[in-house]
Amino acid sequence: MLKKSLIAIAVLAIALPAVAGDLKVHKPWPTKYVPQEITTIDVVMEVGYYIHVKDQKSIKVTQDTSASDPYKTYKGCKTTDIVSNFDAKVSGSVSKDSAAGGDWSAKFNGGGDVTIPAGTTNVEICVYGKKVDIGSLTGQAGKEVKVATLHINVVPAS
Repeated sequence: MLKKSLIAIAVLAIALPAVAGDLKVHKPWPTKYVPQEITTIDVVMEVGYYIHVKDQKSIKVTQDTSASDPYKTYKGCKTTDIVSNFDAKVSGSVSKDSAAGGDWSAKFNGGGDVTIPAGTTNVEICVYGKKVDIGSLTGQAGKEVKVATLHINVVPAS
Protein backbone atom coordinates (compact mmCIF):
# COMPACT_ATOMS: atom_id res chain seq x y z
CA MET A 1 0.00 0.00 0.00
CA LEU A 2 2.83 2.38 0.85
CA LYS A 3 4.46 1.73 -2.54
CA LYS A 4 1.19 2.56 -4.38
CA SER A 5 0.80 5.78 -2.37
CA LEU A 6 4.34 6.90 -3.20
CA ILE A 7 3.74 6.21 -6.90
CA ALA A 8 0.47 8.20 -6.83
CA ILE A 9 2.19 11.17 -5.14
CA ALA A 10 5.04 11.08 -7.69
CA VAL A 11 2.57 11.02 -10.62
CA LEU A 12 0.60 13.97 -9.17
CA ALA A 13 3.77 15.98 -8.62
CA ILE A 14 4.80 15.51 -12.25
CA ALA A 15 1.31 16.18 -13.67
CA LEU A 16 0.58 19.43 -11.74
CA PRO A 17 0.92 22.56 -13.95
CA ALA A 18 3.23 25.41 -12.99
CA VAL A 19 1.52 28.19 -11.03
CA ALA A 20 1.72 31.73 -12.53
CA GLY A 21 4.89 33.40 -11.34
CA ASP A 22 6.63 30.03 -10.91
CA LEU A 23 8.57 27.79 -13.29
CA LYS A 24 9.01 24.07 -13.09
CA VAL A 25 11.47 22.42 -15.47
CA HIS A 26 12.53 18.83 -15.06
CA LYS A 27 16.20 18.04 -15.10
CA PRO A 28 18.12 18.51 -17.21
CA TRP A 29 17.49 22.12 -18.15
CA PRO A 30 16.84 22.40 -21.90
CA THR A 31 20.09 21.67 -23.75
CA LYS A 32 20.53 25.33 -24.65
CA TYR A 33 19.88 27.75 -21.83
CA VAL A 34 16.88 29.68 -23.13
CA PRO A 35 15.19 32.28 -20.89
CA GLN A 36 11.71 31.06 -19.97
CA GLU A 37 8.95 33.63 -19.36
CA ILE A 38 7.29 32.91 -16.06
CA THR A 39 4.87 35.84 -15.74
CA THR A 40 3.99 39.37 -16.90
CA ILE A 41 3.43 42.42 -14.73
CA ASP A 42 1.43 45.48 -15.80
CA VAL A 43 3.14 48.88 -15.72
CA VAL A 44 0.75 51.71 -14.83
CA MET A 45 1.05 55.48 -14.52
CA GLU A 46 -1.10 58.02 -12.73
CA VAL A 47 -1.90 60.75 -15.26
CA GLY A 48 -1.79 64.19 -13.67
CA TYR A 49 -3.69 67.30 -14.65
CA TYR A 50 -2.16 69.08 -17.64
CA ILE A 51 -2.98 72.52 -19.06
CA HIS A 52 -0.98 74.78 -21.37
CA VAL A 53 -1.63 78.29 -22.69
CA LYS A 54 0.09 78.19 -26.08
CA ASP A 55 0.70 81.92 -26.71
CA GLN A 56 2.20 83.45 -23.58
CA LYS A 57 3.51 86.60 -25.25
CA SER A 58 2.53 90.04 -23.94
CA ILE A 59 -0.89 91.56 -24.49
CA LYS A 60 -0.54 95.10 -25.84
CA VAL A 61 -3.13 97.57 -24.52
CA THR A 62 -4.20 100.77 -26.27
CA GLN A 63 -6.50 103.62 -25.36
CA ASP A 64 -10.17 102.65 -25.31
CA THR A 65 -11.67 105.47 -27.36
CA SER A 66 -15.19 104.20 -26.70
CA ALA A 67 -14.80 104.73 -22.92
CA SER A 68 -16.14 107.78 -21.07
CA ASP A 69 -12.54 108.65 -20.06
CA PRO A 70 -10.36 107.39 -22.96
CA TYR A 71 -7.26 109.18 -21.64
CA LYS A 72 -7.17 106.85 -18.60
CA THR A 73 -8.89 103.74 -20.01
CA TYR A 74 -6.99 100.99 -21.87
CA LYS A 75 -7.78 97.59 -23.33
CA GLY A 76 -6.04 94.84 -25.26
CA CYS A 77 -6.98 91.35 -26.45
CA LYS A 78 -5.44 88.31 -28.04
CA THR A 79 -6.65 84.87 -29.04
CA THR A 80 -4.74 81.71 -28.16
CA ASP A 81 -5.25 77.97 -27.80
CA ILE A 82 -5.46 76.42 -24.36
CA VAL A 83 -4.64 72.71 -24.31
CA SER A 84 -5.87 70.64 -21.38
CA ASN A 85 -6.43 66.99 -20.51
CA PHE A 86 -9.39 67.81 -18.23
CA ASP A 87 -12.46 70.06 -18.18
CA ALA A 88 -11.19 73.29 -16.64
CA LYS A 89 -12.53 76.60 -15.34
CA VAL A 90 -10.10 79.35 -16.35
CA SER A 91 -10.09 82.75 -14.66
CA GLY A 92 -7.70 85.65 -14.39
CA SER A 93 -6.68 88.61 -12.34
CA VAL A 94 -4.42 91.50 -13.25
CA SER A 95 -1.95 93.27 -10.97
CA LYS A 96 -0.53 96.73 -11.67
CA ASP A 97 3.22 96.79 -12.25
CA SER A 98 4.15 100.41 -12.87
CA ALA A 99 3.80 103.91 -11.56
CA ALA A 100 0.81 104.30 -13.92
CA GLY A 101 -1.26 102.27 -11.43
CA GLY A 102 -4.84 101.68 -12.48
CA ASP A 103 -7.64 99.25 -11.79
CA TRP A 104 -7.03 96.23 -14.02
CA SER A 105 -9.25 93.26 -14.92
CA ALA A 106 -9.36 90.35 -17.36
CA LYS A 107 -12.12 88.67 -19.36
CA PHE A 108 -12.14 85.42 -21.29
CA ASN A 109 -14.32 85.03 -24.41
CA GLY A 110 -16.08 88.30 -23.62
CA GLY A 111 -17.19 87.25 -20.11
CA GLY A 112 -15.44 86.80 -16.80
CA ASP A 113 -14.31 83.19 -16.42
CA VAL A 114 -14.52 80.49 -19.08
CA THR A 115 -15.04 76.73 -18.81
CA ILE A 116 -13.15 74.72 -21.40
CA PRO A 117 -13.45 71.03 -22.25
CA ALA A 118 -10.52 68.62 -22.38
CA GLY A 119 -8.60 69.05 -25.63
CA THR A 120 -7.64 72.21 -27.49
CA THR A 121 -9.86 75.28 -27.11
CA ASN A 122 -9.41 78.65 -28.78
CA VAL A 123 -9.88 81.40 -26.16
CA GLU A 124 -9.93 85.20 -26.45
CA ILE A 125 -8.19 86.89 -23.51
CA CYS A 126 -8.82 90.61 -22.92
CA VAL A 127 -7.23 92.93 -20.35
CA TYR A 128 -8.84 96.21 -19.26
CA GLY A 129 -7.33 99.10 -17.32
CA LYS A 130 -9.22 102.05 -15.79
CA LYS A 131 -7.75 105.06 -14.00
CA VAL A 132 -4.37 104.40 -15.64
CA ASP A 133 -2.12 107.47 -15.30
CA ILE A 134 0.34 107.45 -18.20
CA GLY A 135 1.53 110.88 -17.08
CA SER A 136 3.49 109.14 -14.31
CA LEU A 137 5.55 107.20 -16.89
CA THR A 138 7.87 110.11 -17.68
CA GLY A 139 10.90 109.36 -19.83
CA GLN A 140 9.22 106.33 -21.39
CA ALA A 141 7.83 107.94 -24.57
CA GLY A 142 8.06 105.64 -27.61
CA LYS A 143 8.92 102.55 -25.52
CA GLU A 144 6.83 99.51 -24.61
CA VAL A 145 6.47 99.60 -20.82
CA LYS A 146 5.16 96.77 -18.67
CA VAL A 147 2.19 98.29 -16.84
CA ALA A 148 0.44 95.17 -15.49
CA THR A 149 0.67 91.37 -15.18
CA LEU A 150 -2.11 88.94 -16.08
CA HIS A 151 -2.38 85.97 -13.70
CA ILE A 152 -4.24 83.03 -15.28
CA ASN A 153 -5.78 80.62 -12.77
CA VAL A 154 -7.37 77.23 -13.33
CA VAL A 155 -9.41 74.68 -11.35
CA PRO A 156 -11.13 71.50 -12.51
CA ALA A 157 -14.65 72.29 -13.75
CA SER A 158 -17.33 70.90 -11.49
